Amino acid sequence: MTNEALELLLHRNATLTENALREYYTDDPDLQVLLDAERYSLFAGGKRIRPTLTLEFCRLFGGEEAAALPFACAVEMVHTYSLIHDDLPCMDNDDLRRGKPTNHKVFGEGVAVLAGDALLTGAFEAAATNTAAGAETSAMAVAYLAGCAGRYGMIGGQIMDIEGEKRKLSQDEVFRLQSLKTGALISAACQLGVIAAGGTQEQLDAADRYAEALGLAFQTRDDMLDVLGD
Repeated sequence: MTNEALELLLHRNATLTENALREYYTDDPDLQVLLDAERYSLFAGGKRIRPTLTLEFCRLFGGEEAAALPFACAVEMVHTYSLIHDDLPCMDNDDLRRGKPTNHKVFGEGVAVLAGDALLTGAFEAAATNTAAGAETSAMAVAYLAGCAGRYGMIGGQIMDIEGEKRKLSQDEVFRLQSLKTGALISAACQLGVIAAGGTQEQLDAADRYAEALGLAFQTRDDMLDVLGD
């Protein structure tokens, strides 16, 4: 695939995902600050790599786009919640995200925490109510996403990262940290696409191997940019 074709594919999937994400939001004057904070980060840009993985793995194994789209939205909601919380003063204390002030800089720390919480719980609501996939498939997706986002997934990787600031980690520990902090949600994105397509265990295992390698490459490049980038 050429770079131009890849950019077109990413743009198409990003547009699909963003249109679907907007359907989960209805204005409510009593909750407007929370809704604005969620949308501020959720629609702040980005290539929507994780939703693309969900959609493309579903298509790869013969599934319907409609069945994968709520799962793609759920993965992106989890990813966005993690970015909001990572940027907080108690974590990485970042002022900018994608060239814009971070969520807590605009809305305050309390609202930012709650916006992240609302995105996380909203993700599971989106996945659980996926009528195009059906109840059994949705339940399987919810369980897998929860595992990848929780203590033995992304959150586990984050706590290893925090603890790693106190001492030098071994190579094995660094690899596990990266596989949890970054790789777990990428794995969720890939495997939820397979789940949406009704894929086999062999296909799920293949998607997991792909995601593990992609996550390691992504985190390695991200760490390089922390040193070399602006």
